[in-house]
Amino acid sequence: MRKIIALFAGLAALAGAPNPTAAFEGQAFGRNGLWRIVHGVCSPMSRLTGFAAPCLAVDRERGFATLRAPDEATHIIVTPLVRVAGVESASLLRKDAPNYWADAWSERHWIEQAVGHPLGWSDIGMAINSRDGRSQDQLHIHVDCVIPQVKTALARAARGRKGWFEIDLRRWSGIYRARRLSAEELDRNIFRMVALEISHGRDNMAGETIAVIGVDEPGAGRGFLLLVAGGGGHAEELLDHKCRVAGNVLRD
Repeated sequence: MRKIIALFAGLAALAGAPNPTAAFEGQAFGRNGLWRIVHGVCSPMSRLTGFAAPCLAVDRERGFATLRAPDEATHIIVTPLVRVAGVESASLLRKDAPNYWADAWSERHWIEQAVGHPLGWSDIGMAINSRDGRSQDQLHIHVDCVIPQVKTALARAARGRKGWFEIDLRRWSGIYRARRLSAEELDRNIFRMVALEISHGRDNMAGETIAVIGVDEPGAGRGFLLLVAGGGGHAEELLDHKCRVAGNVLRD
């Protein structure tokens, strides 16, 4: 009975918002809006009714929810069902931590559904903003199309590269450290990789912003570029919420 009361209380709190998911932009519940929607509404709704609304999906087995960002058709957000503040959370560095990056990549079909046709492997990217660059204090990975010019720049920069290298993306975001990943390496703990392989990374995780973007290199096959920048960055800037790579600009 308490769960049902809590569910209806959460729904009542959202009822006054023009768009319920706008709460996680800080318009209704501040920096805890995303957590309150997922924990207070989507998760219990899924458990009690089998429907995830207002989320797109709740995967209880793998422990995450998927939402569409307010008024952005292709922009989806993947977030844990448990409380995790953000990129700086120590629990993400455990060897047995859930692989939220792989979970987020598996949800890219929602983007294709929005544009109405399949997209290429390298058309899609994922990003997590630093602590100072985010609006919500619940870990969430942005998944969307890549800015077309960024896609071109990354394909050129990744060709034949091994190990970490620097790439200048200041036209869109900043200067990043980059590393080529095979498709199979997405099964690794990306947060732990950043903490251990980037100089002083473990001590400065709160300031790191991370992107994982698909690349499909001739001769090398499908993989990813892992992009990392410190200083409180905002890797979401590499994503295009109008999804121009789809061939048509989505209306606001």
